Amino acid sequence: MKTSLSQKYSSLRGFTLIELLVVIAIIAILAAMLLPALSKARQRATQATCLSSERQLAMAWLMYAQDNNDLLVNLNTYDLAGPNGTSWRIDIFNHKMVPNPPVNSPDQWNAAIEKGYRQPTPNIEGPLFKYAANGAIMHCPGDKRYLLKFTPGGGGPYSWDSYSGVAGLNGENGGGLKKLNLVKHPTDRFIWTEGADMRGENVGSWSMQNPGTPGAGFSDALWEDSPAVFHVRSADFNFADGHVENHKWMSSDTINWANSTDPGKDGNPGAANGPSAVLDRQWVGSHFAGPSNP
Repeated sequence: MKTSLSQKYSSLRGFTLIELLVVIAIIAILAAMLLPALSKARQRATQATCLSSERQLAMAWLMYAQDNNDLLVNLNTYDLAGPNGTSWRIDIFNHKMVPNPPVNSPDQWNAAIEKGYRQPTPNIEGPLFKYAANGAIMHCPGDKRYLLKFTPGGGGPYSWDSYSGVAGLNGENGGGLKKLNLVKHPTDRFIWTEGADMRGENVGSWSMQNPGTPGAGFSDALWEDSPAVFHVRSADFNFADGHVENHKWMSSDTINWANSTDPGKDGNPGAANGPSAVLDRQWVGSHFAGPSNP
């Protein structure tokens, strides 16, 4: 018996509402599973840019020393033509730039940070600018602190600069080693690290409460300034021989502190100075340059 066309179509049925909801739920679950993976992939992709920027800074640091009788560039951020040399960049908060740049929008803030690296005053050029003439190397694309709400006029916590120079290499207040020939283990001593100061800028230089002692295997090292975690679970470092590398943090306490948005977190590492994070502190302490660990 022949089936009419209308009977054929009436026998077909579409998806029920329940079936559609199940399909939508499955798609939502898959998306939820994939989005974190994609986010991590994006963070890892920024690593190549950051390593390149830190490589440029390291080479500029070396060339500056070679052109200045082995003197290391000042790794502080607020000295202009002082006894320890002009800082590698001049920060915004200490109001040393001439003229003092406006910072009433994100674009102005970014331009001001780059000005502090290029030409902080009409008569003073940034000491590293002629060796690495790209102000954009101040920023790691994995550093998202700039997405936080900023205060017009320079009050923070907005930040565009991502790197902080180690205090032990002619850093804050002229501390530590001041000559390149005093760095005895250049392949093992870092110059800049990615810093996560939440006050608005990585001001000054990057310090440890105690970098530890070789006799204790640096197990006595203690945090002071916060490290960063701009690349999922890791941070980038450059070294006194010019090479760069990425280091993965082992402790969730280190990672949680680094990711904290508390403006008062520097100097208050909490659990990150406890036993759980000793391996992270040991690694940094052993690579932290200074008179006791050249």
